[in-house]
Amino acid sequence: MRAIVPWSPDELWAAMTIGKSQDRTLSTQILRWTGMAAVLGGLLCGLAALLHSLEPTGCIGMECETREMRSATGLVPFISPVATILILIGIAGLTWLARQAGRYKRLANAGVICAAAGLAVLFLGGFIQAVFFNGDFPGMPFFVIPGLLAVITGFVLIGVFILRSGVLPRWLGIFLLVSSVLLLAANEQTITVLLVIPFGLAVATVGVFMWTMADRPKTAAVAAG
Repeated sequence: MRAIVPWSPDELWAAMTIGKSQDRTLSTQILRWTGMAAVLGGLLCGLAALLHSLEPTGCIGMECETREMRSATGLVPFISPVATILILIGIAGLTWLARQAGRYKRLANAGVICAAAGLAVLFLGGFIQAVFFNGDFPGMPFFVIPGLLAVITGFVLIGVFILRSGVLPRWLGIFLLVSSVLLLAANEQTITVLLVIPFGLAVATVGVFMWTMADRPKTAAVAAG
C-alpha cells in the first residue's frame, strides 16, 4: 500500500487552485473565513469551559439528592451557542478542503456530519436552557450525553482524516484526536470541565492553519505554474 506523503501548504494550495483565477479567489475566501470561524469558535469554547469551572461545584448522580447541580450562568449560556456555530462553520471548511484535495473525502464527510449533528444537539440544548430555563434546564443531560458522544466520534474521525490525508500537519491530527477523546472524561459539574479547553485549542489551531493557507496564493501559484 502506497504511503500518503503530507503536502506542504504551498503544494496543497497549488493542487486546489490550478486553473482559473476565480478558483484561487474562492479558495482564499473559503479558507480564510472558515479558518477564522474555527479560531474564534475554539477559543470561545475554551473560554466558556473556563468560566463554567469558576461556578460552585455541582453534583453527579446520587449526590444531586442533597446538592444542587452547577448551572450555566453569566456569559456561558451565550458564549457556548456562539462557539458551537463558529465551530460548525470551521469544520465545514474542512469538508471543502477534503473535497478539493481529493483525499479521504468520505472519512472527512463522515466526521464532519457526525460532529455537526452532535454540535447541533448541544446547541439546541444550550438554547433551551438559556432562553426558557435561565441556565438551569433539568433535561440538559438528554442533550449533552448524545450530543457529546456524536461530537467526540466526529472529531476523532476528523483527526484520523488529518493523519491519513496529510492536508494538515499530522501532529495537529493527533492533537485533535487526543483532545477529542479527553472530552469523555469532561463533566460540566466538576473541575473536569476544563478538559474542554484542549479541544478548543485544537480546533483553534486547525483554524489557524486553514487561515494561513489562505494567505499563500502567490507563492503557490508560482509553484503550480
